[in-house]
Amino acid sequence: MRRQRHRTRGSRESSTGSAGQPPTAKVFMQAGIDLNTNLGEGFGPYRIEGESEILPYVTSANIACGAHAGDPLIMESALEETRYYGLALGAHIGYPDLQGFGRREMHLPPSELRASILYQLGALAGLARTLGFDITQVRPHGFLYRQLAGDLRIAMTVARAIAEFDKWLILVGPAGPNLLTAGERSGIRVAGEAWIDRTYDPTGHLLPHTHSRATLKNPAEILRQANSLIRYGTVQSSDGTTVKIDFQTIHLHARMPQAKVVAEQLRLMIPHACSLTAEPFTIDEEDDSYSLAYSE
Repeated sequence: MRRQRHRTRGSRESSTGSAGQPPTAKVFMQAGIDLNTNLGEGFGPYRIEGESEILPYVTSANIACGAHAGDPLIMESALEETRYYGLALGAHIGYPDLQGFGRREMHLPPSELRASILYQLGALAGLARTLGFDITQVRPHGFLYRQLAGDLRIAMTVARAIAEFDKWLILVGPAGPNLLTAGERSGIRVAGEAWIDRTYDPTGHLLPHTHSRATLKNPAEILRQANSLIRYGTVQSSDGTTVKIDFQTIHLHARMPQAKVVAEQLRLMIPHACSLTAEPFTIDEEDDSYSLAYSE
């Protein structure tokens, strides 16, 4: 069955901020938290074990689009699973780096990065259309994900490519000012993401994968961080200080220790888990001095 919206994307009116206030890009969650996971991160005969096991406990799935992982057959199979579990559909985009799984440092010209993003979104959207549903969100992967937090030019390029493709889409990324600014300047909604199995530094950024303490390996420790995020919106950083994380979605992945058990316990902590929904808003295109600075 085709997933219906109240009105078509083209005809639904955009919203603006309240009187005298600028619009905010942040997705508004009336109740609950979105739980997202990555799906289809294999290629050819290679598959990621355990991906399907946590699907009953999440509300959205981000499918790899063929750049850092994924191919047409894997994408189609992942779409079938997403539809079976009634999950919101996300596009999991990344740098074209199958050998390095999208985690190696890459620096593409803005025009090339834009084209790559549009290519990936088009591939997933085309396959999804044959199954009767639309992409809801876009989540970058690996090095591109990390760049969103540290490089505003990259965040702007990603957000504007998404807006060019479909302003109804939500950009999911590391919670922080870059994500919100990119969404506000591009006219798309954004959702800050929190991790339950990764360590944060005192500034609220994730420690790099190469750091010895980047990943939490004890399920009890992972659930303890999840409880802190859900109840207080905070985590304990690498130096022991408490850091506030402004998030609307929590990321889970199959490579967590005892991922299914953790996902099941996490879902019990969030009785009102819900998927992301959004609509575009209007920005003042006449006053776009910021964008001009980044069009070089």
